[in-house]
Amino acid sequence: MEISEYKEIFKAESEEHLQQLNEALLGLEQNPNDMEYINDMFRSAHTLKGMSATMGFNTIAELTHEMENIMDMIRKSQISLTEKIIEIQFECLDTLEMLVENIDDPDSVDVTTLQCKLQSIMVPSSTAQDTVAVPPPANKLIPDLPIGVDAEVPANHSTNIKEILPCKEVMNKEIKFTQEELAEIQHARSNDQGTFILKVFLDESCVLKGIRSSMVLMNLSKMGKIIKTKPSEKDLEEEKFDFSFVVVVATSENMGSIQQKIENISEIKKVELISLSSLEKTTDEHAEDDTKEKSIDQTSKSTVQQKKNDPVKTGQSIRVSIERLDNLMNLVGELVINKIRLNQLSTDIKSKDLEEALGTLDRLTNEIQTEVMESRMVPIDQIFSRFPRMVRDLAKSEGKQIDLVIEGKEIELDRTVLDEIGDPLVHILRNAVDHGVESPQERTKAGKSPEGLVRLAASRQRNTVLIEVQDDGKGIDPEKLRNAVVKKGLMSKEEVSKLSDEEAINLIFLPGFSTNSVITDISGRGVGMDAAKTKIESLGGNVSVRSVLGEGSIVTLQLPLTIAIIQSLMIRTAGETYAIPLNNVVRDLGIRSQDIKTIKGQEVILLRGEVLPLIRLNSLLDCPAEVQKKEKLIVVVVEKMGSHFGFVVDELLGQQEVIIKSLDSKVLRSVKGFAGATILGNGTVCLILDIGTLV
Repeated sequence: MEISEYKEIFKAESEEHLQQLNEALLGLEQNPNDMEYINDMFRSAHTLKGMSATMGFNTIAELTHEMENIMDMIRKSQISLTEKIIEIQFECLDTLEMLVENIDDPDSVDVTTLQCKLQSIMVPSSTAQDTVAVPPPANKLIPDLPIGVDAEVPANHSTNIKEILPCKEVMNKEIKFTQEELAEIQHARSNDQGTFILKVFLDESCVLKGIRSSMVLMNLSKMGKIIKTKPSEKDLEEEKFDFSFVVVVATSENMGSIQQKIENISEIKKVELISLSSLEKTTDEHAEDDTKEKSIDQTSKSTVQQKKNDPVKTGQSIRVSIERLDNLMNLVGELVINKIRLNQLSTDIKSKDLEEALGTLDRLTNEIQTEVMESRMVPIDQIFSRFPRMVRDLAKSEGKQIDLVIEGKEIELDRTVLDEIGDPLVHILRNAVDHGVESPQERTKAGKSPEGLVRLAASRQRNTVLIEVQDDGKGIDPEKLRNAVVKKGLMSKEEVSKLSDEEAINLIFLPGFSTNSVITDISGRGVGMDAAKTKIESLGGNVSVRSVLGEGSIVTLQLPLTIAIIQSLMIRTAGETYAIPLNNVVRDLGIRSQDIKTIKGQEVILLRGEVLPLIRLNSLLDCPAEVQKKEKLIVVVVEKMGSHFGFVVDELLGQQEVIIKSLDSKVLRSVKGFAGATILGNGTVCLILDIGTLV
């Protein structure tokens, strides 16, 4: 079997582990005395190393192994955690990301310099000035296990499980606990955790045993702490075992939950497990009769049999490519179109049986549509989790102190939408760090805390998701923006003088606009906010900005939950039917033609004390206008970047759910004003208006 078949799976799982490493390292930097972050990093790095070694990606395995050594030395207090070590570990993660990305060409990434840095910190430096305090190790004592000894033990002490458990064999093998492992068992007990021994059996057809064992250890490490494996983790990585292995784990999970989660892993044949506490209880019962002693193997079988009778719900998941989900959504779209077509035909054919059948079809189609939509929804945390590291690096390069607060990570979005909003959010966050938050000196002078706040929050509002990027920085100065626009020749002095402060703030979205006089790696080229706005509007969303000078700014993105199926207002103009996405529609109203005024050639109407510009949609789309003038006109009020416009149309056809078909043709794709097309129930094609590029 070709190992290349597993590369995509390896890359996907490696990216997850690298993200976990990034999060743990960020936490460790903020809380250097919390060794649990070190443990989390150690587990993720260890799993990544095992996967890489199994797949034959030796450079990744070697680099991860050296990271492990550093973390292990910190954990054992052999070296102190320093800022230098933190920076080098971040550099390791960046290099590992490049190696995973260039998995077919590992030689393109030079790791020799980085390896030298790692080797240099293996030797403790007594002169280091940036040492971070690490708590001293706890007193090494044998825990109060069944034999109840509480005395100091030499570091090389090893206790046979026979000495503390009433078994002649444990999983048919002897398991010896070192003094440190016994201390971990006792620590788990003091924290009301159970300690379990598992025997995991792989399918005989399993090819990549090392990967499967790594997945088992990864899942167990999420549930608690792995105390010991038999054979060793190194032997498991190198596949130096048959088709079964033993793991001792301390966890708060119950036996049924542990068994369920491990058996759900692909190519796991079965899991047998038993609690150490249940073995301890049998000590008193069978101390005088060795012949009645049970092996863990025998006891676990009865335990597993009991658990099989429990109503435990099992769940499984598989990886599905986004292309396959797109194809499935397209098929659902065709099904919805044909359902609408059948409903229209049924009005001509009066049949009770047909109506009942169509009612059932309508219900089933809606359920299928909902299930497919839900299968495409993923937590927004998949995007948000990238940003703490990015903001941290930007803040350090700018000499700023920034506290990034993330809210609403559990909010779900369509995977297609989620993939598209990453870059816009990068631009907006970089803008908040570079332009928004001041330096510690400036903030102190202004009476603020030296540490600035950047808040990234997601919330659900009906069929849309709102994402806010807020900072408590200096805010946006409208006058400064007016001057910058004039200086760059984007607008004249006369034009900018007519802009309200709110309109002036929105100048940051002009193409090529920037207030930075110096171009840096972060900003200054004037493409960030414009690119963000263009991308969000292409998804059918909106961008708005609010700012108070001296207090900060808020950039709000309004996004559709999905871009595959949307609610639209159907309208007719010049004999053609068009769809306007409902999230762009403010309201519709009827007006009298004599109420229309003209200001500098622009038709307007006074609506609730505000001037509303009117646009004849047939003229905008270059469609022939009706000769007969109407006394009463229909206006659809739409919103773009906080500004309102009124489209004059001939007829409102009502709201309808439409399936978006992209304009794949190179010729059509370049035409502005259209987000795509849909097929109506009568088979005709209807264009979907893109308000962002149409006006």
